[in-house]
Amino acid sequence: MKDNEQVKDAYTAYGEIWSDIYDEFAEAMNMPVENARAVSFLAPFAKDGTALELGVGNGHIALPLSETGALVHGLDNSESMLSALRAKSGGDSVRTHLGDMAEFDLGTKYDLVYCINNTFSLLVTVDQQISCFRSVVNSLKEHGRFVVHLHYPYTAEFSDVGLGRQTTTVRHIDERRLMVRFSKHDRNNQLFISQDLWIAPKATRTMPIKLRYVYPSELDLLAKFSGLELVERYGDWERRPFDNGCWQHRSVFRKIA
Repeated sequence: MKDNEQVKDAYTAYGEIWSDIYDEFAEAMNMPVENARAVSFLAPFAKDGTALELGVGNGHIALPLSETGALVHGLDNSESMLSALRAKSGGDSVRTHLGDMAEFDLGTKYDLVYCINNTFSLLVTVDQQISCFRSVVNSLKEHGRFVVHLHYPYTAEFSDVGLGRQTTTVRHIDERRLMVRFSKHDRNNQLFISQDLWIAPKATRTMPIKLRYVYPSELDLLAKFSGLELVERYGDWERRPFDNGCWQHRSVFRKIA
């Protein structure tokens, strides 16, 4: 069993821990279907232009997006993830950058910057999130767009009785694999702190993850404070209106004129 309990900062260690099983995990969670819809949503913003993915991982979005004609760059703080991306078929079509999405300057202006699959929440302080927004502003072309995909924070399942503010959730189970998430809620700092237990024939391990959740209104305020304004918000990749029944949102921002 690969033990990662010594890892203190799940944000900086995320890619190193997940890289060798991330494709299998994505398949188990049926992510390829949603990823294909995400690419269809993003492609018009980068048509015949440039795009930058924050937290590119091993290329689940960047690789198919590059096939639409966009020149795609990918930023990640995990060399293991970037190496896995480059090793894939077509991996040389994505220009990779090793760095921190909390603060970056890649020397390029982009038509589209995007951060999806809740990756923005891996920035676990307000300062990191604001710094990311400011880096995005400096990296966008005049009429560029920044797309953020986040889960709506669901805190009701964390009870104040018994063990208090802790949950156990079976995230996936099939004939060969199991993933269970053990989570606690730090309400004052807006943090979900979890250990994912992954059991599969090829690997069994615990994987720490820490997320700072933001509500849509707070996200808009952080964006405005950094020089961006909301243009559109949808409940799914097929542009369903965002309403009180939605547990995810896709927000599109532009520079404030």
